[in-house]
Amino acid sequence: MTRMLSSRHAIAMIAACLAIAGGTWRPADAQQAPKQQAAPRASVKSIAAQLGVRVQPRDDDDLGLGASFTAQLEEPDKLAAFGIQGMHAGARVTVFRSAPDKVRVEADEMEPKEARGAATIKLDAKGALEPVGKE
Repeated sequence: MTRMLSSRHAIAMIAACLAIAGGTWRPADAQQAPKQQAAPRASVKSIAAQLGVRVQPRDDDDLGLGASFTAQLEEPDKLAAFGIQGMHAGARVTVFRSAPDKVRVEADEMEPKEARGAATIKLDAKGALEPVGKE
């Protein structure tokens, strides 16, 4: 004769099994969580000086991820070193931190003729821009 468990015994057995299994079960995502690399600190003043642009005074000098600033080009040769050629003093330059180790730089001007240029530039571990062609 087969003995059937009462509903109380069945619930107690299920609870015990879940308690034992609950302490050892981990989802695959928790076991292999990717480690994010530390983002280098990027200073607005430092990046502006490297690009040869003048920035209006601001409260915060930190260029965090997703932040941007707009400036006026003063030294076109410095900007040309990063791959944006043909701009003249006075051009509008926008810098956007698109990734922890990259900034997107876009320049445009209307005078003496309409022109646009853009480049994605890497930041080194110290937050300095790496010129085009340097790996």
